[in-house]
Amino acid sequence: MKKFLPIIVIVVVLVVIIGITVNKVSVDKASDQVVSEVGNGSIAGKDPYTDAVKIGFVPNVIGDSVAAAWGEGIRRELQYYPNIKYQAFDGKASAETQVQIMKDLINQKYDCIILQANDAAALAGAVREAEEAGIPVITLNLDADTPHAALVAMVDYEAGYLVAEEIAKSVGAKEGNVVVIQAPPGASRGINVEKGFRDGLAKHPNLKLLDAQNGEWLTEKGNEVMRDFLTKYPKIDGVFAINDAMAEGASQAAEAAGRLDSMVIWGADGEKKALEYIEQGKLTGTIYTNCYDQGATAARLALYFLSATGDVDTARLTRTPVVKMAPIVVTQKTVGTISPDIRW
Repeated sequence: MKKFLPIIVIVVVLVVIIGITVNKVSVDKASDQVVSEVGNGSIAGKDPYTDAVKIGFVPNVIGDSVAAAWGEGIRRELQYYPNIKYQAFDGKASAETQVQIMKDLINQKYDCIILQANDAAALAGAVREAEEAGIPVITLNLDADTPHAALVAMVDYEAGYLVAEEIAKSVGAKEGNVVVIQAPPGASRGINVEKGFRDGLAKHPNLKLLDAQNGEWLTEKGNEVMRDFLTKYPKIDGVFAINDAMAEGASQAAEAAGRLDSMVIWGADGEKKALEYIEQGKLTGTIYTNCYDQGATAARLALYFLSATGDVDTARLTRTPVVKMAPIVVTQKTVGTISPDIRW
């Protein structure tokens, strides 16, 4: 049986944050003071059991393993509502494509949009336009630079910081060389994860960051970047790839060069293939998130915002409320705790 209680509690907390009966509320969000203004009327006032509802999901790339798990989590949560039309659209790793899809969904009067924003700045206008049209936008991991209904995210800054600490443990007191395979420029999650990692490294003066290059979220590009690192640097002790796909590419490159055993390689996400790599000794670790539940959480929030009892105007929020999923640090010692039914 799936354990939804922690996520339900998070959703309840978010509802309190947004406020149903008060005009202004203040909450602590990652040491920031967030002030959210809420409206007096429901943004949609629809009953998903009886009214026709359209919910769209716009990931960066529809075939990506993370997006596929989110989509499945959303679908499972919405399957109990026969009047909800749910459809996913391929963002094709293009901010321009996502902006056009967003405009189409606004024109087609979708009731809610769940978005993985390719570029935080580039998608801000479309997200703002949707909110002003009364369409709540819930972002997943990759946020947009404008206030909107909610962001449901894996831990980002914290994930990077955790990986830095794990690499420091592996290297010990000796001097160590570290490289980073980065996310594309403008991707909010990538920016935050890397900041956490760099801040973590700063606590360990024996660790030197040699280089950082964009791996474009892709296994093939991660492999290419890692091959370049291996050519340029005869000694690499630690590798951090901002997502698992790039970490897998780095592992393949290191193994092909005969240098896999001389370094630790970390990813972040917790996808099934990365867990298998950890079991096989090809990857040192990752930060796991249950992406099925992450997608389901976004769907539950959509239902809340759209329900007849949802007494909030998300277009008037001054900051985006954030729900963060619980992370698990996964290594060969702990990978067995991730059961097959929650591997994505």
